[in-house]
Amino acid sequence: MVAKLELPEYDSALVVRGVIEERVHNRDFYNELQTDWEAHVLSYVECGGEPNQIAPLNLAPYISPQRVQEESRRVAGRGESSDPTQRLIDKRKKALVGLYSPKSDKQPYEILEFLRRGHELLFCPSCGEPGKPGTLDHYLPKTIYPELSIVVANLTPMCSECQGRKGSDITDADGNKMFIHPYFDPIEDVLLELEISEPYSSPSAFTVRVPENVQEPLRSLVERHIAGVDFIERFEEFCRVNYTNLLTSFSDERAEDEPDTSGRILRRFLRQYERQSVNRWESIFYRGILANPNLLTYLDEGDLPEFL
Repeated sequence: MVAKLELPEYDSALVVRGVIEERVHNRDFYNELQTDWEAHVLSYVECGGEPNQIAPLNLAPYISPQRVQEESRRVAGRGESSDPTQRLIDKRKKALVGLYSPKSDKQPYEILEFLRRGHELLFCPSCGEPGKPGTLDHYLPKTIYPELSIVVANLTPMCSECQGRKGSDITDADGNKMFIHPYFDPIEDVLLELEISEPYSSPSAFTVRVPENVQEPLRSLVERHIAGVDFIERFEEFCRVNYTNLLTSFSDERAEDEPDTSGRILRRFLRQYERQSVNRWESIFYRGILANPNLLTYLDEGDLPEFL
C-alpha cells in the first residue's frame, strides 16, 4: 500500500526554467509560455496535485499568429487536424511530452535519472510490493497535462505492475480523485489490515480491509486507489506464497532445541519492515498474523501440514 514520500529537493519551477533556457526550436513559444508555466507549477505544488483544482494549460494563447499563418500554408498530413491552430497545439503538446525523454547532455536528464534510481526504496510506494521500483509515474498523466511531464512534484517512483494498471484516469464518474499522491496526501498511518481465515493449515481467505479508524475522505480515497492498481488480487497472491513459506519456517523452528515463540519471531520481522513503511506488504502481512491469537497458537502448537 502507499507510503508517504518526501517531496524531492529540486525546485520544479527552476527545473522548468532551466529546460526553457536550452530550447532552440520553437523558442518563441517557450518564451511566451514561461511565466504562466512556472505559475502553473507553483499552483500544482500548492494544491498538492489535486486534479479538481488544476486544469491542463490551454496552449493556444502561446502560439503566435505568425506561426499559425505559416502552418495554414501547409497541407495537413494524414491524421492531422484541418485546423492549423489545432495542428500547432498538437505539435507543442508532443514537444512538451518529449521533454521527459532528454538526451544525456540536456536538462533534466540527470534529475530524472536520480528520481528513477537514487530513491533507495525497497518497495513500490504506490502499492507496497517488495522490490526496487524502476519507473516514474506521472501522477497527473502527461497525455492530459503535457506541461507537467518534467515537473518533479508530479513524478513519483512506481513499479511496472502499478504503471500498467493505473493508466490515465484521474477521477471517477463522480469527480473524485482516484489515486493517492505519495508526496502530498496524509498517509503516514496504517491504511490496511489483514484477516486470515481458518483453516490455518491452508487459509480459506486472506481478507484485506481499510481499518475503522481511517476516516473520510481518506477512507474512500484508499479504497479507490487499491482498486485502481489492482491491489487486492496481487496482495492475496503474495500472502498465499508467503504463508506457505511461513509454515515451513515454523516447522523448522519447532525442531530446534529451544524453539522461540511465533509472537517473538514475527514481532522481530514486523519491526524490520515497519521501519521502512507501515504499509508495505510484509508489514500488513505480519500485523495480520500478530493480531490473530488463535493463529499464533496454531503456529506454536497446532498440527502443521505434512507436505512442508
